[in-house]
Amino acid sequence: MSSGHALPDKTQFPLIDSADPRVLYVLSDRARRVSLKVKPADRQVHVVVPGLRSFAQAQRFAREQRDWIDVQLEGLPAPMPFVPGGNILFQGDRFQLVNPPGKGRAKVDRSGRRITVPSPDRESFPGRVRRLLIREARAELEAATHHYAAQLGKRVGKVSVRDQSSRWGSAITRRGEGQISYSWRLICAPPDILEYVCAHECAHLVEPNHSPAFWAVCERLFPDTPMAKRWLGRHGGELHAVGADA
Repeated sequence: MSSGHALPDKTQFPLIDSADPRVLYVLSDRARRVSLKVKPADRQVHVVVPGLRSFAQAQRFAREQRDWIDVQLEGLPAPMPFVPGGNILFQGDRFQLVNPPGKGRAKVDRSGRRITVPSPDRESFPGRVRRLLIREARAELEAATHHYAAQLGKRVGKVSVRDQSSRWGSAITRRGEGQISYSWRLICAPPDILEYVCAHECAHLVEPNHSPAFWAVCERLFPDTPMAKRWLGRHGGELHAVGADA
């Protein structure tokens, strides 16, 4: 949206910048200042607007930071779209996407490093790939979650798998029962990284913070915690590139 005198209505947010579709204005009543946040999963930069009256200021700030925005987005890992013949990360390895015509169940060939997803047309292919990855992620995440929760003597009643872009997982306890949500993109990471995130979230059922006591619980469950944290810091952008449009 170009700068002007009229303020947009709250209902128009989040608002794409008409001059640069990579820029999205997000209204936040809790924010105290204009800020920029890179969203690798969306390959966008969010401009946090602290109230409608700050919108013009946010637009100016985004224009002033155009070079920074270009550098940040151009520096993201190459996208791995869900297209027939393309390659994506799956459990830390590169797998080729295969699209035979017709109907049938999507499946993963781990030895051949192929993901076969039948679809009647090209338009339905990306959605079917995503659903397969979510199904595979749910199976691995549920198994690991219940494993680590049992070590802590905790019960997890619900494991959700979502398209989360801001965090790999989150955990809450309600009525004595854990509820944990994960990003489906964890199925794209090496298995030990997925295991770490599950251990991390289960540790939150004991320590709902990031205190030294929390990290002690986490490392007791998953001794390679420092390694896994470093891996996510260095390679998390690659996981967010899976499914991104070219």
